[in-house]
Amino acid sequence: MLKYVFSILLFIIVSQPTLVFADDHEDLISGVINAISIDDNGNVEGILLMMNNGDFVNIDIKSGDNPTEFGLENIAGDRWVGNQNDNGKEVASKLKDHQKRFAPITVLHEKGVAKEIVDMEKRNVSSNLNFLFACFAVAWIAFFGYLIIINGRIKKSAQNG
Repeated sequence: MLKYVFSILLFIIVSQPTLVFADDHEDLISGVINAISIDDNGNVEGILLMMNNGDFVNIDIKSGDNPTEFGLENIAGDRWVGNQNDNGKEVASKLKDHQKRFAPITVLHEKGVAKEIVDMEKRNVSSNLNFLFACFAVAWIAFFGYLIIINGRIKKSAQNG
């Protein structure tokens, strides 16, 4: 009886359509800057981003309430953080620098309006493998150490018993 109840309950749970949106319909795209649109005051209005598949995406830069946030690095690796309201003209120079260097950026946007623009995340997989090996080594050493301790206790109890 319990099998049937569990099966029916599982069928009901699996058959229900569910949608989970983890980030409120925001999209994350990466690419290089192809063109920058600047207004008369020197503030960036938008950028044209070329993605790795050759598609172009027009991204608007937001001012006012909740302005677009930036986290960009220069060629030396110094990180600059700012937003469109406080650093509008500096944003233009930083984005032009990225455009000249063909430096890839990552844009978090909602309906074509950028929320955050940062340097494209670069990960070195080989350095992560060293940490993975270290974790496995510690785990195996702990496992075999535990076996040695248990083996010693078994021998001790066999001698006493």
